[in-house]
Amino acid sequence: LPEALTSLSWSSMKSSMEAQMPKQILGMGYQQRFQVFCGLLGLSALFFAMAFFVGVPTLVARPQKFALSFTLGSLTFMASFGILVGPKEHLQGMMARDRLWFTAVYVGSMFLTLYLTFTVGGLSGYVWVLAASAAQLLALLYYLISFLPGGAAGLKYLTAALGHILKPVFVMCARVQAICMARFLVWFVRSNTSSD
Repeated sequence: LPEALTSLSWSSMKSSMEAQMPKQILGMGYQQRFQVFCGLLGLSALFFAMAFFVGVPTLVARPQKFALSFTLGSLTFMASFGILVGPKEHLQGMMARDRLWFTAVYVGSMFLTLYLTFTVGGLSGYVWVLAASAAQLLALLYYLISFLPGGAAGLKYLTAALGHILKPVFVMCARVQAICMARFLVWFVRSNTSSD
C-alpha cells in the first residue's frame, strides 16, 4: 500500500476524530452522527455522479441538470460535515475570520452557478456554468482539506485508500473504452472505404 496508508492507522484516525467531536449533537452520539455523515456523503457522491454522467453530456441543451445536481452534491457534502461536528459549530467554523473568504467563494459560486444556469444559454452559458462550477469545486476541495479531521494528512490517507480500491475499476473502464474506440474506428474506416 502507498506510504500514506502505512503512516496513519484507521484506529488512530478514528480515536483522534472522536476526541475532537462533541459527545451529543441533535440527540445523537458520535457513532450515530458518523452513520448520518456517511449517508449524506454517499448522497453527495450520487449527486456529483449524476452531475458528471448525466448533466455534463446534456449541459449545452439543459444546463439545469448539471447545475442542480452539482449544487445539491455540494450542499449535501457540507451538510454531512455539519452533522458530524454540529450545525452551530460548523457554521461558526465557516464564519471564522480566516475562513470567511472560503465561505464567500463557496456560497457565491453556488448562487452564480444557479443564476448562470437559468439566465445564460448556449455555448457561452456552457462555459460560464462550468467556470462557476469549477470555482465551487475548488472551494469544496479547500473545505475538505481544511475542515477534515487530520487535514491534508487525512485527505492523503483517504485518496490513497480510494485510489487503491478503485484502481481496478479505472483499468477496466479504460480497457472497455479502448475496445469501443477500436470498434468505432474499424466501423468508420469500413463505412468510408465502402462508400468510395
